[in-house]
Parts: sequence; C-alpha cells; structure tokens
Amino acid sequence: MVKTMTNDIRIETERMILRVPAPDDAHEMNAALNEVWHELQLWMSWAHHGEETLEATQRYLATVSDNVRNGNLPLIGFCKDTGRYVVSTGIMLRDGEGETGYWVAKDFLGKGYATEAASATIDYAFTKIGLKKMHINYFEGNNKSRRVIEKLGFTKTGVTEKGHARCLDGVWLDEHHYEITQGQWRQQCP
Repeated sequence: MVKTMTNDIRIETERMILRVPAPDDAHEMNAALNEVWHELQLWMSWAHHGEETLEATQRYLATVSDNVRNGNLPLIGFCKDTGRYVVSTGIMLRDGEGETGYWVAKDFLGKGYATEAASATIDYAFTKIGLKKMHINYFEGNNKSRRVIEKLGFTKTGVTEKGHARCLDGVWLDEHHYEITQGQWRQQCP
C-alpha cells in the first residue's frame, strides 16, 4: 500500500537535510536555479524560457501542497554544515510507480550530492511510501546524469529516439529510460 505524503517530511543524509519546499524558499531556490540555468535548459524538460524568473519559482512553490496531496513529493536539500541550498529532487507518482530526477546548485556540482540526494529519495520511496518500482531518465549527452543513474544501480529499459526537444535550442535528443525495483534496491542497499 502506498503511504499518503505530507508537507512535513524530512530526510537526513550524511551531508544534507531534504524536505518539502515552502514559499519562503523562493529567493534561495531561484538564485540557485539561475546560477545553473544554462545547464538546466540543456537537460531538464521543464526549463523553458520564463521558468527562470522569481515569479515562476513562486508559482511553482504555491502548487507544492497540492502536489503533495496528489501523491507527488517535491524535495529540496540544504547542506547540514552551511545551511545553503544544494539540490532539488523528488518523487512523481506514475501509475502506482515513482519517477525521480534532480538538479544541483552550482557550488555543489561534481561533489556527489546528486547521487546522495537521489539515493535518499529512492530509499524513502521504497521504505516509507511503499512504491515497488522507480523510474529515471536522462537525455542524450548528459553524461553526468547517466553516471549518477548507473551508480544508483538502475537498469536501462530503452531509448526513445528524438524523444525530447531541448529547452535551450529545440534540438531533438534521445531519451534514455531506466528503472529499479524495490527488490533490486534492497539487494544493493542492505
């Protein structure tokens, strides 16, 4: 049975606290987003022109409670040592299964935070929510994301050729699909 989610979820990792974002997070989240906006437009399906504004971030944060009530779990992570914004991740429910993704603030790129946040999110999906399968994907050329997905133990399930028009320039990219089951996760993460 899938557990109902609430806004007071808190997930602690070695270096971060992950929690549901609140309207008060708009300025810090938007500043972090803008520092990596070019990268986000290359690889994120939602990074269309106009989504980098503070107003767009505020609109998004205004929908968080509804998203949580509908079974989705947006999460943001903050560094335990500094309190700084590190990562956005979360879980979107799709037909009783979950999908996850992530993006990392500029000063924390290349330091394992995406893997750490995604791992904690996936573990939460399996152990606390009760999901049986998680999905993730990346777009052709995003090798950093591919490496994170492989480190997490996902199995490749297919490729949708020219499945995504990149937000930055409209170039069509192949979309690589992966999944991991609760049983596979338990075998690799005792």
